[in-house]
Amino acid sequence: MNLRTFTASTLWLALCGAAVAADSSPALQKCLEAANTTAAMVSCNVEQTRIQDQRLNNAYKAALDAQGQRKQQLQDVQRLWIKYRDANCAFVGSATGASIDQVNGSGCVLDMTQTRAEELENLVGP
Repeated sequence: MNLRTFTASTLWLALCGAAVAADSSPALQKCLEAANTTAAMVSCNVEQTRIQDQRLNNAYKAALDAQGQRKQQLQDVQRLWIKYRDANCAFVGSATGASIDQVNGSGCVLDMTQTRAEELENLVGP
């Protein structure tokens, strides 16, 4: 594979990973559009993950309060989900051995955290 093909492939993968992570936030989109390095893209994902993690924590607390007798079950499920997220995103983030893995791994954490926050919010309802 020549350098041009490798560069184009890496850029394409980065954009795919960024597109997945950019599912919901205009701020993330803007950050990723301005990012010109892998580290900058990862930083965008990490910042948005911090926001989504706070959302997840708030939703988790509300869901715990609403679950009554199922509170322990929710705690157990949440612990398992964290282990799964971490293992899954470590796997995603190690696919090629290239720096794009960092973008894909951080995008995975962002996507899964956002999705889990939505799931927990839906347990409580509007």
